[in-house]
Amino acid sequence: MAMLKRLFKSKKAEAPANDRVEQVVAPETDSPRPVRGMVYREAFVIYESGYRRKGVVLDHSNTGVRVRFPTNERLPMEVVLNAKAVGIEGRARVVWQEGSEVGLALVKD
Repeated sequence: MAMLKRLFKSKKAEAPANDRVEQVVAPETDSPRPVRGMVYREAFVIYESGYRRKGVVLDHSNTGVRVRFPTNERLPMEVVLNAKAVGIEGRARVVWQEGSEVGLALVKD
């Protein structure tokens, strides 16, 4: 027991400084994400080589689309997105890919 007291000396608990608490609790001033439309519609991505891959659009906004594919194949950095069911067509850049889901950012021409 004496060894424990020596290792874990008892200290008086001090209250944290107010400015530290406010810094941790303060809300972030990031801008909100754009509103995303939840859908479940068919889409195709077309590789530069012409290979066409079928997937499903899960949600979309003016700037991007989240697509789920039946397999976990990696996409190239840029593809052509054809999602006529939600009114989106054109070039898209792969922003993230996790498993069979992919986040695509629409490229403005």
